[in-house]
Amino acid sequence: THSYYDNVQKNFTLCQAVFISHYSYFRLQTQLSSEIGGFGKVAKCVDLTTGEVVAIKIHKENGDEEIIQRELAILEKVRVLDPDQHNIVKFIENFQFGELPCLAFEMLDMSLTDLIKERESAEFSLNEIRPVTQQLLVAFEALKNIGVIHMDLKPENIMFVNHKDQPFKIKLIDFGLALSVGHVEDDDATGTFAYGAPEVFLGLPLTEAVDMWAVGCVMAFMYFGMDVFPFDCPYDWMNTLVHLLGYPHSSQINAGMHISESFFNMFCNLEDAVKRFPEKKDNLEFEDRMAFLDLLKGCLHLSAEQRICASEALCHHFITMAHLVDGMKTNSYADTPHGKGSIVSPEPS
Repeated sequence: THSYYDNVQKNFTLCQAVFISHYSYFRLQTQLSSEIGGFGKVAKCVDLTTGEVVAIKIHKENGDEEIIQRELAILEKVRVLDPDQHNIVKFIENFQFGELPCLAFEMLDMSLTDLIKERESAEFSLNEIRPVTQQLLVAFEALKNIGVIHMDLKPENIMFVNHKDQPFKIKLIDFGLALSVGHVEDDDATGTFAYGAPEVFLGLPLTEAVDMWAVGCVMAFMYFGMDVFPFDCPYDWMNTLVHLLGYPHSSQINAGMHISESFFNMFCNLEDAVKRFPEKKDNLEFEDRMAFLDLLKGCLHLSAEQRICASEALCHHFITMAHLVDGMKTNSYADTPHGKGSIVSPEPS
């Protein structure tokens, strides 16, 4: 039997494999991902009891038990949230398949990364960025209210529910690196390099502000059609940060544990980049662009303490479209797909 479990983990051509959980039988259909952060794989399965298609995250047989249990504890904590109202993937159950820990989730459509591969253009319009940003903010406000830091927001972890029938309706997935507020250790500073906040790399205390920085990175990624910060080199990452946003405050550098380089040579900044790209269409679009820039700068504030929080961001005029109300009467800009009517007012916590 041991080799059978090995084969299920390594070779997803075994389409007759059936996972037996506490409540259901799941038949494996296809592999969805080859590796998730080195922790395991995700498979598309069908619940033989209900016919529902689900996604099952299969951890490695010899995976870190502490990491697995931490993820499960976070998922149980997140269960109190309404997955549809708060734009978070629905966690169904956990079970053991032989020696393999498994987590069952609702099946979603495609990631933001997948959508970009399907589109002719990698850049998104502001009327497409807005609903994605708003839904992420709702998710992160809800997580903050229960004391959870996601720690790994990136395009791959933003899933569209059903992009054909519900364009730009998204959910946040993958709580494999998530942490509980108050239980964050110095060595918990993990995640995807290009979406990591300055405090992660400076060795400063981590709070929910880490996730708000990542929201800003996703906004910039959608706007420019590329990652703003490099993926793998600390020097390049800090150099880019200085170029776009300026130097970290001396108190941040002095308090940090991981900083060892000096960076200079600032030649442009984020404001210039947004103002110049793309070419100005009309005054209303440019006004919307400036609202986008203002929120973006709030998310990418170098100081975690001064960074905008999710509840504040939900009231920002880029999200509420308050700055476009008068212009809507004479300009069709906000009536474009996903523009007018796409924003739901944030519900009180």
